[in-house]
This record gives sequence, structure tokens and C-alpha cells, in this order.
Amino acid sequence: MPYRIRWEGHGVYQRYFGVITLTEFRQADEEMRRDVRYEGIRYIIADYLEAQPAEDITEQDLRAWARHERLHYYDSPDTVQAIVATDPKNVTYARYYQSLGVSPYCTADFATVADARRWIASNPRRGWLRPSLDASSTMTMPHA
Repeated sequence: MPYRIRWEGHGVYQRYFGVITLTEFRQADEEMRRDVRYEGIRYIIADYLEAQPAEDITEQDLRAWARHERLHYYDSPDTVQAIVATDPKNVTYARYYQSLGVSPYCTADFATVADARRWIASNPRRGWLRPSLDASSTMTMPHA
């Protein structure tokens, strides 16, 4: 598997490496959600510093993923998600996903894990406006 999941005190650190397919991404998510600790987490750090998305991942896939995430909103409603990436394609995907405005999590992207951890420690949920459950977006993904 091109990912590792490490459970921490109040959250989870996901580290991806190599080329990640949509199937592998979904497997990592399912593995995280099946764990009994998932319900109590307060943060997710998704580290893509050593990963690249497979060529088969599309804008439609990202929109479908955002809708899928909404289904799990009440599983862990106080969670924040930090995406760590520097690869231009990963950053573009992360920002596009954020722009959809339907994520159940307060989400932001960072260039380092240390910056992501500082943001999490700042309690970003306080100023975050939660999207409505029927939120949808007509934005399109910028081409990288």
C-alpha cells in the first residue's frame, strides 16, 4: 500500500508516497474510518509530500469524493483536515477540493507538516463557517 496511517492522541496522520490511484486513496480512507478511534478524532493530516496523484483522477472524481465526505459528516463533526503538499498537481487538487465548499471539515493546505500542526493547534474551527448539507459548487478545477 502506498500509504501509512498513524493514530495520534486526538487525530490521525496519513502519509502517502509514490503514485496514488483513486482506489488506493479510497482504501486509505476506509481503513481510517473503520478504526474505532475515528469517531473521537479532532484532526486529519494528509501528507502528500512524497506522493503524486495517478493520471486517472479527474475533476468529477474530486466532486464525487466531496459528496462522499458529506455522508460521513456526523461521524466526526469537529474534525479539521490539513493537507500537506508541494507538488503543483497535488496543491491544485487540494485547493480545488477546498473550493467546492462541501467538505464536512475545516480544510486547509500547507507546504510542511509543522505548519499544518501549528494551524491545527490554533483551533481553526472557531472561525470556520460550516457549509450547508446541500451545498454544491459550480466551480471548475484549474488545469495544472
